[in-house]
Amino acid sequence: MSDACAADVFELDLVDRKEGLLKRAALWGGTLVAGVTGAEDMAPAMSELVIRKDGRELRRITASDVGALLNLRDRILLELESSTPEDFATSWELDLHS
Repeated sequence: MSDACAADVFELDLVDRKEGLLKRAALWGGTLVAGVTGAEDMAPAMSELVIRKDGRELRRITASDVGALLNLRDRILLELESSTPEDFATSWELDLHS
């Protein structure tokens, strides 16, 4: 059994969502409305989380709003620091062999 933690093997990045022009415009509109109404955590997420190993994308995770995105990011970062690479890969259903 390895003493390495998952953070030694995997990395987490925040990247722009892969959306078309109209979808991005709608997301920006929702972001503006949420900002004006003071509901920033409920603004549509303009980014996604990507789990990588050796620079290769293993999983892309999309959240519906900024609050959910931040909660997911915090959860993943905690698991990266507290899990073994094997447990982390299992928990996040990462395909390490493709």
